[in-house]
Amino acid sequence: MSEELELKTPYLRLAARAWGPLDGVPVLALHGWLDNAASFDALAPLLPNVRLVALDLTGHGRSEHRPPGIHYHFVDFIPDVVAAADALGWDRFALLGHSLGGGIASFVAATLPERIDRVAMIEGLGPPTSDPADGPANLRKT
Repeated sequence: MSEELELKTPYLRLAARAWGPLDGVPVLALHGWLDNAASFDALAPLLPNVRLVALDLTGHGRSEHRPPGIHYHFVDFIPDVVAAADALGWDRFALLGHSLGGGIASFVAATLPERIDRVAMIEGLGPPTSDPADGPANLRKT
């Protein structure tokens, strides 16, 4: 059974769901695009020694939206994730990301490796590694 959390950051309110013991291994879970924290409902009970906190990313689920005109690019989620960890009192933690959340997790880990113990991704995304000019041709290959 999960508990609902409200994390107050310096600039917005983030909703989250939490499972596991307070002294469990701290893991921050990040959902996929247009999804929400409930996407971890089936997985969380299988991790009994983990304090899993799944965020509703900004603009998703019960979390606040950014003000009009402010973007939702991958890098714009980095401060949100860090602010959530700070609100939880976590100096070091692991990240679990699904799809978009996996991409965000990789950016957070690359930006602040001193705070991240490990990263796990489910259908994870990473930054593009090919020349942007090849993009249209690569899309046609599918």
